[in-house]
Amino acid sequence: MLRETHGRPTCTVEVAPNEVDAGAELTVTGRVSCPHGCDLSGCGVSIRDQDDAELARAELTAFDGEVYLTNAVVLRAPLNEGQHIYRAVLAAHETDGVSHDETSTEFSFAAMAHAASVNVWDLPSAVAAGDRFRLKVGIKCSAGCNLTGRKLSVFDHQGAQVGAGILLDIWPGTGALYFAEIEAQAPRTIGYYRWQVESPGTDAGVPHAAGSITFGVNVVSPPDHEVTVAAFDSETQAPIKGAHVLLHPYRALTDETGVAKVKVPKGRYRLVVSGFHYIGYENIIDVAGDVTTRAELATEPEGLEDYR
Repeated sequence: MLRETHGRPTCTVEVAPNEVDAGAELTVTGRVSCPHGCDLSGCGVSIRDQDDAELARAELTAFDGEVYLTNAVVLRAPLNEGQHIYRAVLAAHETDGVSHDETSTEFSFAAMAHAASVNVWDLPSAVAAGDRFRLKVGIKCSAGCNLTGRKLSVFDHQGAQVGAGILLDIWPGTGALYFAEIEAQAPRTIGYYRWQVESPGTDAGVPHAAGSITFGVNVVSPPDHEVTVAAFDSETQAPIKGAHVLLHPYRALTDETGVAKVKVPKGRYRLVVSGFHYIGYENIIDVAGDVTTRAELATEPEGLEDYR
């Protein structure tokens, strides 16, 4: 029986994404065509790693008028980070008396160390010089890994370590934001300082990259007096819980009784009280001793929020 040889088909591979977290999934799709227009449907494409081990086999299932496409194959990237080169191999085969030589093509992708997204919150808006204060630090892995036990450190504006902690639990309401509460001491000199949280990376098991974030610490004079602000609805006279009270740079939220207490140094302040669905209240107050003031907030006209 006479056999005709049509040489090697042309094979290309599409990989998505080209950069992927180590150990995460990526999708591979093969595209094969014969220069003589042969029917290649049903042929199998072998996906092999750098050691020539077969990881998956995809069948040519669709034809777009020019090339045959395999079904999408989902692979898992290696745990070792770096560039990886795989091969797609279409074995030599014969169909209807026509033979095709083996053809293959290389494709590559990068396995990346998992990125760390670092956040800082519950940091006081102002800290008295020399006082100790607390802040919360959270870290989330780009692949949602369990970060329990990961270490972090806080460094001041001179690069000295002023705090440290270990991630223990997930912050409520988040999928994978692990957090720790850190205590530190403010500088004894008034000013605005740039501090940094750093968390080292690790190559053990799944590689994780280091993470960091810079945040500001506002150091002010020790407070002399306490300002008590009571926020009420101007129409119903009901106390407003959760209203924002600002005596720049000092901030507070009102409690269930509509009251917030803010300790500030002696001086003149612009008081701003705001709440959801309320028109902001403003006043100028002089603080030469303890002060108690009442802020009555009017509700916003209906529909005003639609124009914000």
